[in-house]
Amino acid sequence: MSWLAGDRATVISLFLLFIAGCLFVAMLASPDLQHGGGGFFAHPSRSRPLRQGLALTGDFVSAAGVLYFCGIVAETGYDGVLLVVAAALSPLLLKVWLAERLPGGQGRSLGDVLARRLPSGPARRAAGWATLVVSVPLLIAQLVPIGRITAALMGVPGRTGEITGIVLVGVLICACAGIGGVRGSTLLQIGKTLALVVAAPLLVVLILTQFDWDYGELLTKAAAGSGAGDAYLAPGRLFGTGAASRLDTLSLGLTVLFGTAFLPHLLTRLSASPTAGTARRATSWAVLASCLLCAAAAVTGYGIQALVDGETLREAGPRGGDNVLLLAAVLDGAEPGSMDAPGTLLTFVSCVAFLTVLASASVLLLAGSAAIVHDMGDGAQPPTGPGPGPGRLRARTALLLVGGLCIGLAVTGRTANAQFWLTFSYTEAATVVLPAVAYSLLWLRFTLRGLSWCVYGGTFVTVALLAFSPAVSGSPHALVPDADWSVFPLHAPGLVSIPAAFLLGAAGSLREPPPSAAPRTATRDVEQVNAAAATRT
Repeated sequence: MSWLAGDRATVISLFLLFIAGCLFVAMLASPDLQHGGGGFFAHPSRSRPLRQGLALTGDFVSAAGVLYFCGIVAETGYDGVLLVVAAALSPLLLKVWLAERLPGGQGRSLGDVLARRLPSGPARRAAGWATLVVSVPLLIAQLVPIGRITAALMGVPGRTGEITGIVLVGVLICACAGIGGVRGSTLLQIGKTLALVVAAPLLVVLILTQFDWDYGELLTKAAAGSGAGDAYLAPGRLFGTGAASRLDTLSLGLTVLFGTAFLPHLLTRLSASPTAGTARRATSWAVLASCLLCAAAAVTGYGIQALVDGETLREAGPRGGDNVLLLAAVLDGAEPGSMDAPGTLLTFVSCVAFLTVLASASVLLLAGSAAIVHDMGDGAQPPTGPGPGPGRLRARTALLLVGGLCIGLAVTGRTANAQFWLTFSYTEAATVVLPAVAYSLLWLRFTLRGLSWCVYGGTFVTVALLAFSPAVSGSPHALVPDADWSVFPLHAPGLVSIPAAFLLGAAGSLREPPPSAAPRTATRDVEQVNAAAATRT
């Protein structure tokens, strides 16, 4: 399979051509070239359910998530599959509970959702804070593995290669997001989903071919490669078999389930749907595509453990982002653990991984920029029409600030396990965004004080519990593995922090007497949402 990309020069040329294509797509979708099509953060109007479903799938499936889930299935077996199942159920939660309630809004930021019933300014500032705290760690988790992959593909080894790869990829992501805006990121998300729908089944077919399509043989070989035997296919490999360890696994599963479903940029896209019917059909497509990709991730994880040498996996790091690339190299006919002579499959998988990061990170950057401009600034009514305009200049300036911060943190924390960044981001989304959105949509008694207690108090609870958890110290995969100050037993504190945030939101609302005009205000907001939906259709 290596006739297409037999040397490094060919690989680099193909990679640069791929990058040029991504930039060209962003330029075509640039809001500066649109006439009367909305602003920098405007979602495509009259989007078909299939198109929106593919974009939603792209929002669900981040690059760090794909690489992490494949790696954790390879390392922990049964427990890893449980986490993949939790991720696969997230779109179903979105379809069942939110598809009927969110559509019809402006769809620029999370603040548009929370400000439907609450005072706009403070509610938007709380939403902007929540969006930034969720998006920045998730963006760092995208940059670190793709920086290593880029360095390996370009043949630049060591610390210098990692830093160079992170910076180059980060600059390219800022360029694509700044040029294309939300429309460009939507096109990249659709292209990313289509690429994953092709690449994931292809890897599954190639893995099963190695075992004559005998799935049982694949599991047997994976169990043998893990060194744990039958215990690899039983619960307890992730955190242990004790009662506290089972609670830890349950907590992480709930965090993945709710955190993935309540990512701010995903809720923003769904709220831009013109009608509830369109949202339901779009989420149906997202459920199908996400289930396919999650099933493929489980098989790929077993394939990594079965086909890649155990010592090579240990050198690559726990649950690391290189594991899928190592598998592609083995399937490409290279020596185990070697990516020195990339072949066709390895080059293709690397490009898909790069597109996945580019699309996911562009959306996250735009979410952070919208949080600063619309929710924490004075950009509630951005100018539309052609030309850059002051509103788009502010948006791009905010985007560069968020991007520069994430690149700096990714370079500084490149040795940290990507699991920590993902755990922090998903826990924050499940702890803060879930109760805030649930209360604002379902409870008329919910007040601004309740929102503030929920968002800021929930963030404090999340940070405090994580800081004293084994995810930060006291375990081999911790952020600081050589020290131990952990007193909280759970790696993912969602089992405690999510109920705590719900209680804070309820307590804050009940301590504040409801305004007498609240029912009338809520009715007027609903009428405005319905009018916006009618205008879109």
